[in-house]
Amino acid sequence: MRHTRVRHRVAQTPVVRYENRKTGRTVTLIAMMHSGTTAYFRQINEIIAGLEAKGAVVYYEGIRPAAEEEWAGAADGERAVRGLSEPIDDRALQAVCRYLGWVGQRTGLKYSPSWRNVDLTDLELIRQAQPRNISEMSNSFSDVVAGLTPDQFEVVMGSGGALVARLLSLDYFDLLGRLSVFAVSSDAHRNVDRVMLKERNRGALARLPSDADAVLLWGSRHLPGLAAGLREAGYRRRSTVWVPVGELPAVWPCLRVFWTWMRSSGTDDSANGP
Repeated sequence: MRHTRVRHRVAQTPVVRYENRKTGRTVTLIAMMHSGTTAYFRQINEIIAGLEAKGAVVYYEGIRPAAEEEWAGAADGERAVRGLSEPIDDRALQAVCRYLGWVGQRTGLKYSPSWRNVDLTDLELIRQAQPRNISEMSNSFSDVVAGLTPDQFEVVMGSGGALVARLLSLDYFDLLGRLSVFAVSSDAHRNVDRVMLKERNRGALARLPSDADAVLLWGSRHLPGLAAGLREAGYRRRSTVWVPVGELPAVWPCLRVFWTWMRSSGTDDSANGP
């Protein structure tokens, strides 16, 4: 099923309820955009509150910091890339929010102490993806946006984010998974992407409770893998509700800005920007 859809220029994400045929237990997948309007996050909070009131346990994603004693035993190469393993570049996310007038998930969503983070630590991510791949991915992103002024960076990231949302809504997820303007090394991209998606999905599914209903609050990119894992475990989809994220800008202005930047980034005159 689709991870995102767009209706009348409004991006939407799904809340999908699965039920186990044998046990009757349910798992509700809440596929998140990591930025959106305050109304979007308020509605997500209301949905989660209703599920928790019925006894569901809430599991959410978020690469969390390893304990300092764990880092003390890390290899030099692992410590060298500490801080580069964030799944979303904070600067890019903030730029998207400013451009679209949205807020980030950490700001808009009200996390409850009762929710449980079942994700990898930053050190686990680095070890599984390998430090050299983390470093290559970080450097490639920096190289691609080098030369942009803060204003240009905001416009490029905002336009790019709006275009990605539309591509996801048109089921081009597989294409986006194979192509990345930020990946200089395809091997590095594949290794990091494998950990970011498959390994984290596997960990989330392995921690599902056997004695309670559950909510999985994860980014929309994880939806296909999580859904496939639930089907293999005997769950079947029972319902889908679409939640409006926010209005996207018109296609052609975004495409024009992004294409101009793509062309200029391939020349030495990158300082001209979009």
